[in-house]
Amino acid sequence: MFNLPFSLTAKESSINTEDSLHNNTSQLLSMKNIHITHGDKILLSIDALALPSQKLVAFIGPNGAGKSTLLHSILDQHTGVGLKTAGQIMVQDQPIAEILRRGHIAWVGQHERFELPLTVLDYALLGVSPNLAWYQHPNGKHISRAHNLLHDFELTSLIGARVQTLSGGEKQRLAIVRALMQDTQIMMFDEPTNHLDIRHQRFLFQYLSDLVRYQCRSILVVLHDLTHAHRYMDEVVLLDEGHIVAQGTPNEVMTSEQLSAVYQVDIKAHQTEDGLVFV
Repeated sequence: MFNLPFSLTAKESSINTEDSLHNNTSQLLSMKNIHITHGDKILLSIDALALPSQKLVAFIGPNGAGKSTLLHSILDQHTGVGLKTAGQIMVQDQPIAEILRRGHIAWVGQHERFELPLTVLDYALLGVSPNLAWYQHPNGKHISRAHNLLHDFELTSLIGARVQTLSGGEKQRLAIVRALMQDTQIMMFDEPTNHLDIRHQRFLFQYLSDLVRYQCRSILVVLHDLTHAHRYMDEVVLLDEGHIVAQGTPNEVMTSEQLSAVYQVDIKAHQTEDGLVFV
C-alpha cells in the first residue's frame, strides 16, 4: 500500500524558495517563433505558446507530433545531427539558459542511463548534485529525504542494490526519485509511465497532482495515455506534425472529434465512475 508523499505538508516541505520564480504565478513559460527543422522536415513550428505556472500540463499527440522535441527545446537539448533551431524561450521573464544554469528544472527523459556502478541510494542522491559545490557531499538531511522518497516509491528493499540489477519499472521509479531529490519548482517528464504497471502509474500521477496542489510545483509531462491526461492534468496541449492544434483544459481539448482527427483513428470517450476513459 502506498503512503501519501512524505513532503506534502507545509511543515515538512523542504522546497527551495527560488524567489525569482515566484514573482509571477500566472505564467510559467513563453515560447516565441520556435522553429526546429531537419533538412526539409519541420519537427516543431510554434509561433507562440504560453504555459501556466503551478499546474500539471500534458503534451499529447500521435507519434512524431513534436511532443518530446518541444520538451527538449525547453531544456536546450538539440542533440540531433543537422538540426536547425530558432526562437526564444523565457521562464517567467528570464532566459531559459539562466534557469537551466542554476539547476532550477528537474528532468526525467524517456531513456535514463544506469551504467554507473551505483547503488539505488547513491543514484537517488545524484539529484542533489546541482545544489552542491564541487567539494560538498550529500548531508544527513539529503540522505533522510532520499530514504523517504525511496519508501514512497516502494524501493526501500532495493536501497543497497546496484542500479544495473533493477527491472525497467524499478529504474523508472528511481529516475523519478532522483528528479524529486533535486527539489525544484519546475519539473519535466517525458513519458514517465514507461515500464510502470497500472498501480504505479496511478500513484505517480496522484503524487504529481499533490505536488502541484500542496507545494505549488509546475510540472510538464509528455503523455501517450489519453485517459491519464484527461483525469489528472490541469491543462493539455495537443500537437500534430510539429504544430499546436489546441490548448486548454482536458474537457476543452480532448473531444472525440478533435482527437480522432489528429490521431487519424476513431476515438471514443466513455464515462465511468472514475471519469472518462478513451478508447
